[in-house]
Amino acid sequence: MCVNIFDPHVPFDGLDVFRRNYPEENMPSPLIGSDDCNVQTRLKEAFFQNECDTDQPNIKSTISHYYAMIELIDNQLGRLFEYLDKMELRDNTMIIFTSDHGEMLGDHGLLLKGCRFYEGLVRVPLIISWPGKVEQGLVSNALVELIDIVPTIADAVQLDPFWVQGKSLLPLLEGSAPSDFHKPYVRTEYYDVLNMFAPYEPEKNTPDYATMYRDEQYKLVNYHNLDYGELYDLIADPNEFVNLWESEQHKDIKLELIKKSFDASMVITDPGPKRIGRY
Repeated sequence: MCVNIFDPHVPFDGLDVFRRNYPEENMPSPLIGSDDCNVQTRLKEAFFQNECDTDQPNIKSTISHYYAMIELIDNQLGRLFEYLDKMELRDNTMIIFTSDHGEMLGDHGLLLKGCRFYEGLVRVPLIISWPGKVEQGLVSNALVELIDIVPTIADAVQLDPFWVQGKSLLPLLEGSAPSDFHKPYVRTEYYDVLNMFAPYEPEKNTPDYATMYRDEQYKLVNYHNLDYGELYDLIADPNEFVNLWESEQHKDIKLELIKKSFDASMVITDPGPKRIGRY
């Protein structure tokens, strides 16, 4: 069974019964760097839902509402789990909790989402529960992707999916594989997925195509209709404040990552039906 929950989403309108748990004065401040709006100005041709604004006086109110909406979801999921317990189905049920994307919440002067790949947008929850099968309390910082979910489910029910882009997480979850490594890189793609004018006035929409390639240290973002992109050293600069795209010292690293990103786009091509002969 797949349960698709729309919230947390605009409009940010968390219920008061939950919002009182998140006083505005206790909410974290957005991640703001001195060069953020300069970078966004140079990326303005790559669609985003709003322009950079590092002075957002109501942003902590927005964050408070956002957290309250998340707690509402937590409560409703709790009802589902209680039902599984009541029907004695819990031990025979794998639960996967994840999301399609994150929310900027003021980071880098941005709200909502669009053609960007900051950690607040691409680093989403992934919590998996399966009593007696998944190692309890295991926390992993390994790089994983949403495309790993399908092979994980297939592996859990001992089904051969033939060809999939992802890699099963089951060995990591069971503790039979190292918990700190799953794959050397992850990719995210933005292929003209947010046309704010659709289905009206399609001529106003300028298609945007961009790809992110991220390994343990670096994040590279190619905007395929621009000559300008992004490169961050996530070890030295985890908040993504310093764009190294035009850094002479990182030129070779950028070219290497561009090549790796291109290579990765090739190996995900569907090979077609299973071959049973030479031709």
